[in-house]
Amino acid sequence: MMIRRSLLFAALVLLAACSSENTPVPTASLIPATATDVPTAAPPTTTPAGLPAPADLVPTHTATPASGEALIAQDPVAASLVGIAQREIAQELDLPQQRVQLVEVLAVTWTDSALNCPLPEQTATPMEVGGYRILLEAGEREYVFHTDFDRVVRCDPANEALPTAENTPEITPETTP
Repeated sequence: MMIRRSLLFAALVLLAACSSENTPVPTASLIPATATDVPTAAPPTTTPAGLPAPADLVPTHTATPASGEALIAQDPVAASLVGIAQREIAQELDLPQQRVQLVEVLAVTWTDSALNCPLPEQTATPMEVGGYRILLEAGEREYVFHTDFDRVVRCDPANEALPTAENTPEITPETTP
């Protein structure tokens, strides 16, 4: 009896598998094929005469050196160095860093290894060093810092020697470090 049921079950499964209901029906394509035109080459156009050459173009404005908030907005290195100077003053005075205000930051080229702010017993080697002069204010007092791209040095105004304008490069978006 058991064998008979098994044979009957196998026969039903075989019939169901062979029935036409399970045969896949081809589906219609979703996007019908369309004819595509082959592009033809366009004839070259002529350039109108009388156009100026690149050397003939004159800038309509001259770049001015960026300073203060404008310099910080376009130069993340300057922003980072200003933040270091602000933290130093805030820690010294036990103030929140927001209370130490930026008065001025200028990109400069220092003329010696002491960043134009030597200590009285220090000898400085003449060299050009790019950096910034940062002026901060906390309370009623101002603080001056001279930096290169690795150091932030607090500078006593009595020792400060500012470089002349010819040593300070003009900052443009193309020359920003």
